[in-house]
Amino acid sequence: MGKRPTVHFLTAYVEYLWDQGIRSEEYYLGDASRFLRFLLASTTADQVERFIESHRSPAYRARLEKTLRKFFAFAQDKLAIEPAATCADTKKTRSRPG
Repeated sequence: MGKRPTVHFLTAYVEYLWDQGIRSEEYYLGDASRFLRFLLASTTADQVERFIESHRSPAYRARLEKTLRKFFAFAQDKLAIEPAATCADTKKTRSRPG
């Protein structure tokens, strides 16, 4: 199975599990979800900023700031995850004179 950039991460993981013959993916997805929650909770403002800055297009970077801000709000409001960083923190860091 080659890389397909239009397929989202978790969808590709489920398809991978099915290709591996795993039909009861609940444990696999649950463990992956817990690991992603752990990573999200320990993400720093610097890491978020580096991710955003790794993209060349200013329009895409602006979109990432907006969509990631919503993602962090979701993590806090619905999953009770308090990330170490938020996009608001990153925006403050990015707008500081240098």
